Amino acid sequence: MLQKLETSVGSISITKTVVGRIVVKSAQQFNDSLKLSNHKGKVPNVAKKIGGSDSTINNLDITMGANGLDIKIFVVMNFGSSIGKATNGLIEEVYSKVKDFTDIEPNSVAVVVTGVLTNKQMVRRNIEVKR
Repeated sequence: MLQKLETSVGSISITKTVVGRIVVKSAQQFNDSLKLSNHKGKVPNVAKKIGGSDSTINNLDITMGANGLDIKIFVVMNFGSSIGKATNGLIEEVYSKVKDFTDIEPNSVAVVVTGVLTNKQMVRRNIEVKR
């Protein structure tokens, strides 16, 4: 559990899964440029397509630090896409959506490009863009 708020009506709990779903929905806007992956560059959506569970949310690094919420997103870029444009756009989108939906201001949002997909193969990269 990331945060628990007590109100006059009851308690509200915000978990890692809630923030993870916000990140996944935000990343879907950039589907032509990037795909969510794990820290090794593997794209986990194949299991979901064949009826398994979606492990995308488990591959996100979401922690509540002393200064606030820290989010690290691992992605694989498509060849020819602008890394700066896509990653900065994703960071802004995640930052604003998390703040709007949970009322928790993220301390940091980082996107790590683990690889670039070409027509035939994936070229490994380790580029971190952070806000």
